Amino acid sequence: MRTGIYGGSFNPVHNGHIHLAKAAMKDFGLDRIFLLPSKISPHRSSAEYASGEDRLEMLRLACEGTEGLEVSDYEIKSDRVSYTIYTVEHFRSLFPDDELYLLVGSDMLLCFEKWFRFEDILSQVTLCAVSRNNGDMEELREAASRLSQYGCIRISETPPLEISSSQIRKNIEKNTDCTCYLHKNVVQYIRSKGLYSVRGEEIMQYDPEDKKKYLKANLSAKRFQHSMNVADECRKLAEKYGEDPDKAYYAGLLHDVCKEMTDADQKALVEKSGFAVCREELETRSLWHGIAGAYFVKEQFGVEDLDIINAIRFHTVGRAGMSRLEEIVYLGDLVSAERDYKDVDKMRKLVYTDLNEAMLYALVFSIKSVIKKGGVIPPCTVDAYNFYTRLQKEEKSSKETKRALK
Repeated sequence: MRTGIYGGSFNPVHNGHIHLAKAAMKDFGLDRIFLLPSKISPHRSSAEYASGEDRLEMLRLACEGTEGLEVSDYEIKSDRVSYTIYTVEHFRSLFPDDELYLLVGSDMLLCFEKWFRFEDILSQVTLCAVSRNNGDMEELREAASRLSQYGCIRISETPPLEISSSQIRKNIEKNTDCTCYLHKNVVQYIRSKGLYSVRGEEIMQYDPEDKKKYLKANLSAKRFQHSMNVADECRKLAEKYGEDPDKAYYAGLLHDVCKEMTDADQKALVEKSGFAVCREELETRSLWHGIAGAYFVKEQFGVEDLDIINAIRFHTVGRAGMSRLEEIVYLGDLVSAERDYKDVDKMRKLVYTDLNEAMLYALVFSIKSVIKKGGVIPPCTVDAYNFYTRLQKEEKSSKETKRALK
């Protein structure tokens, strides 16, 4: 069997990493590839480096459904420095009859002679390089020729997919969209865990006063008061759960900015937005205003903060892995001061007790209401229900385990 070994920080794993692995599978005829996140010092900043367990889980999510890709925790769990020679020897002991292939990006091939015991590595594996930058093929061939005296070197001809983990982290930190670079389940995991985000100076100032004037002029008195109530509720929830109160107030204030536009105007904004919109949302007029509103605040008010945009976009439908701000706006809309539906008191109590439990209760309430009216359920709402159901089960299991250990 031909077994590949592919190590890296995977901080976070992105589409370029998976592209490299798939290219290697195809070009070198590999049967399987083990992806191994490297150990990172515990003293590193959590805003820059995710934990080993988080990086492992993101890798598992990114590889899910791709035949031949497996994830190993060998380097994360190892008690010694993660030199590649030790990893190679580990896999040689596990699979003594396999042909081993060590996968590296082009940048690693160019400095391979500086690696610890590189000659021993090349005596045990076929070294396979996949380009990570356009235009570096000639340089790779020269490096391969130079290293061939020590062992077998192969180079993939597959064009690179240029993506940088460091740039993705910067994008996340600044709330700039990077979803096109990551597997959707990795995006959800990062949001749910709050990875790579930092608190500090805000990217933009949240001045709601001129926005209140706009809302007052373009909404009915009842809708305007609802928006003010939701903004107040979001501020309170942000203060309780450690989010920026001004940012939450701003997002809550604008969540219904397009609610009373004409159907034609709302649909035009939805179509222009470029957002991924499912058939169920397109068929349901009452869901357009969230999508339209997210696009409107971006284009007309200059909002660049992705968290605010998403909080408005998903405040009616929800989704798996919502950020804390998204949850606050979703729930703030349901428990604002003027709400008086049957279960509102229970909802208010849950919102200020446990956000995850409140989200699950709210989603069940919403789904039942839509079914009763004969409506359709968007896939993102179903995903959200499944996500929070699993989260509650995990939390329950964790509590039971802790009690058993006492």
